[in-house]
Amino acid sequence: MDKSSNGARMTRSAPTCEVALPRPVYQTFTYILPEEIHRRARPGMRLRVPFGKREAIGCIDTVSEGEPSGRVRSALELLDPEPILSPELLDICRWVARYYVAPLGLVFRAALPPGLLAESADESDGGGLVRKVLRLSQHLPTLEERERVFGRAIRQREAFEALEELGGASTLVELEGQGFSRSVLGGLVKRGVADLSEERVERDPFRGLEPSAEPRHQPTPEQAHVIEHLTGMLGESAPGSALLRGVTGSGKTLVYVRLIERALESGRGAILLVPEISLTPQTVQRFRAAFGDAVAVLHSGLSAGERLDAWQSLRDGRKRIAIGARSAVFAPIHDLGVIILDEEHEGSYKQSETPRYHARAVAAVRCQREAALCLLGSATPSLESWSNAQSGRYTLLELPKRVTDHPLPHVQLVDIRGGESPRSNGGSGTRAPGGPALSGPLREAIEGRLEKGEQCIVLLNRRGFATFVQCENCGKVWSCEHCNVSLTYHRRQQTIICHHCGFRERPPVHCDECETRISYSGIGTEQVEQRLGDAFPAARIARMDLDTTATKWSHFRILERMRQREVDILLGTQMIAKGLDFPEVTLVGVINADVGLNLPDFRASERTFQLLSQVAGRAGRGAEPGEVIVQTSRPGHFALRAAVEHDYMGFAGRELDDRLEPGYPPHRRLANVVVSGRSETRVTDLAGLLADWTRGLIRSRSLDGVDVVGPAPCPIDRLRGRWRWHFLLKSDGPRRLGSVLRYLAVHHGQPSGDLRIEIDRDPESLL
Repeated sequence: MDKSSNGARMTRSAPTCEVALPRPVYQTFTYILPEEIHRRARPGMRLRVPFGKREAIGCIDTVSEGEPSGRVRSALELLDPEPILSPELLDICRWVARYYVAPLGLVFRAALPPGLLAESADESDGGGLVRKVLRLSQHLPTLEERERVFGRAIRQREAFEALEELGGASTLVELEGQGFSRSVLGGLVKRGVADLSEERVERDPFRGLEPSAEPRHQPTPEQAHVIEHLTGMLGESAPGSALLRGVTGSGKTLVYVRLIERALESGRGAILLVPEISLTPQTVQRFRAAFGDAVAVLHSGLSAGERLDAWQSLRDGRKRIAIGARSAVFAPIHDLGVIILDEEHEGSYKQSETPRYHARAVAAVRCQREAALCLLGSATPSLESWSNAQSGRYTLLELPKRVTDHPLPHVQLVDIRGGESPRSNGGSGTRAPGGPALSGPLREAIEGRLEKGEQCIVLLNRRGFATFVQCENCGKVWSCEHCNVSLTYHRRQQTIICHHCGFRERPPVHCDECETRISYSGIGTEQVEQRLGDAFPAARIARMDLDTTATKWSHFRILERMRQREVDILLGTQMIAKGLDFPEVTLVGVINADVGLNLPDFRASERTFQLLSQVAGRAGRGAEPGEVIVQTSRPGHFALRAAVEHDYMGFAGRELDDRLEPGYPPHRRLANVVVSGRSETRVTDLAGLLADWTRGLIRSRSLDGVDVVGPAPCPIDRLRGRWRWHFLLKSDGPRRLGSVLRYLAVHHGQPSGDLRIEIDRDPESLL
């Protein structure tokens, strides 16, 4: 409760409300509702309130006639004519706040378009962006009359004719962008040839991204069986969740399209989640080809205004299908019928900042509460989802072969350690002495495919030119000033960069300690691009990573060049590993499969297997058979051997066995508690105190089955200038773990000074 000393004392039985503000605090704030506000106030509306010496915008959680104690201040202004959060979305937001132990106001902010809970809502009325629009009047001068009407006002006539070319209406901002001043535009209004008004302008994020005409494919018998089963579930009163395990190229997208068709036919809406922004343009094209303007897209690659417009079109019911990344799980769809998570295993569905929700869990709970169907699709399901399917909590459906009936590609491991190569189970092993970027087998395979006019994909999940800069004499490695990580050399920018905090500086010419020259070691996509260009000078190469896809729709433009056969070799990071369907790609090369395998994280093997399986699935989707060449220094690792054989079942069985004794998910529930601050000593001390306090809490409350492991330094122990220690909580079930975490947050969630405590429930990474 806000008990600021300058607040007005509440009179008996005056109406009040609880407001959640977008602040990192585990509480709501009580405010008096003046009569004119109380008449209209409902949960889910935005409210402007005094907060300290400033004003803030929050969202009403509850309205009551209660009588709080102490001094309570009055709300200032109600910002919405209707709730911007429906009762269903309010319900799911409260669940997210409770389960993930997150401040409710931050959950509301995550569920809403950017800016709606900002300090100022001047531009937004909850119904879209309001702009001043200039529109030509009904009675316009003819060509003969224009000389008389405008006389010597040449710029006004030019503005008039520009407005005609724009269809008779445009925003002042757009016209000013063409060089017309406000006085010139105002002159059109004074002459009676145009009218100025405030209108809501809906921006079109699909401009220049028109859907291509695609034939309506008929389902295979396997697809038809899956569609029929899911349609039956869709009609049930409690559909539950289903896991669709379909190999790459098995036609999962067609299943999604037909299932959404069934939902729309029954008058219900749908949400389709994709893990990468890079997949959104391609997915949007396919679904717009099927559903036209019923599709709205929600993801961070759009401007704030475009996201607001899309969100509003869904809330109004003008559009019934939402496509986007993880935050689209909160899309304001009325009468929700289905939520689909494509590539459900992807770690990007987990939010890395508070609230640290997982879209997969939120989707399952939202569908359960709104009697909708939750469909999870993947060729390599997460072990959590696979375990749920094996136990019967999820319905398991499978598409075991490709729609073209072509076999999955042959996978070959190339050992880059040097010496004699062991043969891996199910594929050949070949030596590449010295471990070059392009081994002999990979170079020869690319050359052969290029000679036939076929396309290749090359994967390296590491961007930049060189992964670290080192003195050849004393061994000094240039590291980030704010993080305990080495800086990556980007040759084109002539910069060394921290990929965690963004710190950058010019690369050194020589060592500042011993005056010896420096060397660049390790390899990134920028260097591979150069090596490919040197080896195949006639090849057309496109690189796709965070450095080349910073602008809007840049992913789409690169992939469209690939689709139009204007690219021979597509090189990139993990964003090229999934969802892409290019029939002319017959070869996939993996430069180094060990990049993720060596990370100190319990999911390292799972992620490596999934990434290799996904990128391998890009090859051989057309008439020609596919081939995959994977370079590694660990050809005997079971995850790589399973990827060679396309053996998901074998991998899952081995990995589940390996996680049983240490008690990692899905066998036990996990939470990661991270303590951070500027002082390493204070962070270390607080982490130890909190871990001991938590152990004492568990003992005093007899919470058997909850264990504390640690504390210890995080694998990256300094990040963005903050030292980091953590301890883990492992639990046999979710309820007791949730109780411990909520008690910890309420009593110790806001330590003094610059110390912070972050609670990450069901973490995707422990780095």
